[in-house]
Amino acid sequence: MIELDIIGPLFDAPTADGGEPVELPGWHVNATGEGLALRPDLQTFVITPSRLRRVWAGDDPVTPALTVALRFTDPAQADGVLTDS
Repeated sequence: MIELDIIGPLFDAPTADGGEPVELPGWHVNATGEGLALRPDLQTFVITPSRLRRVWAGDDPVTPALTVALRFTDPAQADGVLTDS
């Protein structure tokens, strides 16, 4: 079993004053590099944002050493893929 941090949806700040936050596409999950090594099939879902919003303790959001960001289409896809771990 690998360590996972299920984030779910992520949002960008509104573009105009008083606007609603803008939902980013996908269902977001963080894993570790060790977890990715154990589950190379997850490589398909790896994304590299310019700055991670949530990281493993002590990691750097701009240049993460521990945290690997994954994005799935939706929760069902994430569940289907991650329950294989």
